[in-house]
Amino acid sequence: MTRRLLWAFVALALIAVGCSSDDQPESEGATSTTVTGGRGDEGSDPPPELEDGIRIDILSSHADRVSGDDARVRVTPALGGDAAELKVTLDGADVTSQFSDVDGALEGVVVGFVEGTSTLRASASSDPGEEAVQRVRAWPRQGPMISGPHTPLLACSTEEQELGAPTDDDCSAPTIVTWRYVATDGQVRDLADPGAVPSDAATVEFTTADGEFSGPFLLRHEKGVVNRSVYDIVTVARAPGAGTGTGSGTGTDEASVWSGRLVHRFGDGCGATYGQGQSTVSAEDTKLLAQGFAVSTASFTTGSVQCNDVVSAETLMMVKERVVEQFGLPTATIGDGAGMGAAQIHLIIQNYPGLLDAAVAIEGFPDTLSVLSGASDCSLLQHWYATPQGAALSPSQRAAVNGHATDATCARWQADYGSLLDPTTGCDPAANPATLYDPGTNPTGVRCTVFDQAVNIYGRDPASGTAYRPLDNVGVQYGLDAVNSGAIAFEQFVALNRGIGGFDGDGRVQPGRHEAAPEVVATAYETGRISAGTGDQKSVPIIEVDVWNDPTGATADFLRPFSLRDRLVAGASPEVAPGLRIWNREPSGTDPAQAAATSDSARTEAFAAVLRWLDDLASRTGARLPALDDSRPVEAEDSCLPPGSDRPTRGVHVWDQAGPCRDRYPVSGDPRIAAGAPRTNDVLKCELKAVDPADYEFDLTNNQYQELLEVFPTGVCDWSFTGVGQTTPSMPDRTFEDVVTPEQLA
Repeated sequence: MTRRLLWAFVALALIAVGCSSDDQPESEGATSTTVTGGRGDEGSDPPPELEDGIRIDILSSHADRVSGDDARVRVTPALGGDAAELKVTLDGADVTSQFSDVDGALEGVVVGFVEGTSTLRASASSDPGEEAVQRVRAWPRQGPMISGPHTPLLACSTEEQELGAPTDDDCSAPTIVTWRYVATDGQVRDLADPGAVPSDAATVEFTTADGEFSGPFLLRHEKGVVNRSVYDIVTVARAPGAGTGTGSGTGTDEASVWSGRLVHRFGDGCGATYGQGQSTVSAEDTKLLAQGFAVSTASFTTGSVQCNDVVSAETLMMVKERVVEQFGLPTATIGDGAGMGAAQIHLIIQNYPGLLDAAVAIEGFPDTLSVLSGASDCSLLQHWYATPQGAALSPSQRAAVNGHATDATCARWQADYGSLLDPTTGCDPAANPATLYDPGTNPTGVRCTVFDQAVNIYGRDPASGTAYRPLDNVGVQYGLDAVNSGAIAFEQFVALNRGIGGFDGDGRVQPGRHEAAPEVVATAYETGRISAGTGDQKSVPIIEVDVWNDPTGATADFLRPFSLRDRLVAGASPEVAPGLRIWNREPSGTDPAQAAATSDSARTEAFAAVLRWLDDLASRTGARLPALDDSRPVEAEDSCLPPGSDRPTRGVHVWDQAGPCRDRYPVSGDPRIAAGAPRTNDVLKCELKAVDPADYEFDLTNNQYQELLEVFPTGVCDWSFTGVGQTTPSMPDRTFEDVVTPEQLA
């Protein structure tokens, strides 16, 4: 870890050398002096202004995180200076012609950066002695940039996504732009004639930075590959078939028109396919496009393709960089995702502050890792329920042990996520079987587990060759609440905990519990794999929407947003985290179509509230949390909407005080919470204590006490303490670029 910290300090020093700019607005991302560290929980006074002079700003990314050979750059003259007098060079070559005058400064997409470090210099003819210098570090367009050495990529999807055959082993392909339109029936269709507007084209109206736009609902759809991930960027187009406009000199695509806001859509699921994959959500979201948003997606921000959130953040950086280069700086970037897609959003907001300015999360999870602990518990429980002793439990008894509203929830968890620890399943179907792990025939093959795909984070066991796992169930008293409530008998409680076992390194059930090394658990916390309320998590608007389906056994149950809130407020009022609001919307029936309609309606409602919130927030100054609280519109408040209600019941305390919301929509738990864990659900490995009779709401006999000592020879979880190694992330904006693989050492 010391090497990583040293790398970070060196990077900061390199970027600071010769820097001549002061901070840009938060939504503008990195500049020549910005190293993002979050907006701050309480806000702060603005930094002191730098001495006046020429200023160079890298607009499309951090100055040390340019991907490819180009970047959008702004050069501002000294106070009273003239942009026409400026000269800009890149590594000695004059690149002034790549700029144009934009509001009294030079701005343009500069081409010519080389992999490694380049130097931009700016001077004015009226004062040749004054010069601004900006060091820039560029990375390959296909990465890696922050996620560490590439893991294997076993299958490309460029041909399936109409990009043609891949051009290299990184699944690269040429970028293409297609033209589409939205018809009056709401369908998106190809433009048969790029030079004409179809007669059935719908019209669209929205506000841009330049005023009102009204015209046919035409779309520009860009598709390409960055960070080995296929991406899509869609905007409304001014005219069919118009090319990329470079006449302004800014590199801005003049064929597109937008409101200045970007939405990146994250895909649900969790996988380790080792394939390029495909996004499960569409960038051709006509509801968002009709409001003037630019909409982007990427296969590597899709959890079912890969759910390493660092790779997801890295991919978002590069996609957003592409948006800025093509269309200019967004005034706000909003994350939009459901389930594990929302987990990616929460972790990016925490660990890479500044990338996202707000979020709409539908049935989201606070992170991936803490949820996987519960998923592994469910898989073990389902395995035990298949034994004669487990099969004797009734559905209601199982629900009590599981902590869920119904026993169907654990079964769903096992079905959806039970294979994530198995290295022989979940690989991309197109991968060559000869490259994949087989314990008998190919023990060194690629292991398709979520932890092996995150080996740059957790490290690798040199003895087994497998990635370390921060997964632990030692001391967990499964069914503790159930035995204390009388739902199960003591004998059943003992049989359960004696027989539940754990997972071995290949994801197979073993008799003993699975145990994580304390240093591996500490790494998970320290690197930000658990949402902990740091970075921007308490500083940006986030609306969590739950579509009430707990009684049906859905995995995305109503517990999840409250686990996140409890981490952010640490036992205090919801007002301590004014940016996180929780909604519940109940479908009118149990049909999946009704749930989907409810989700879609709630998402539209949440976006409207977030936009109002961002607009008001942008006009406020001072400490961040009071501004976040004061700018929040009433329609963004915590709320519920039962079927038949005309309007939501809203308020700061609708979930912690008696009333229609709390009473109708109870928050259940999961196997860990039903074993005594806190609702924060963020303890990966518990501290142990001796078997304690005080844990049981009945008098233990001596024989029962002896049985418990046999079942828990090293002790039981002491939930009154924080977890082993539990801490908040040590630093934001972390890079794993310094990780060295055995192959590199060879």
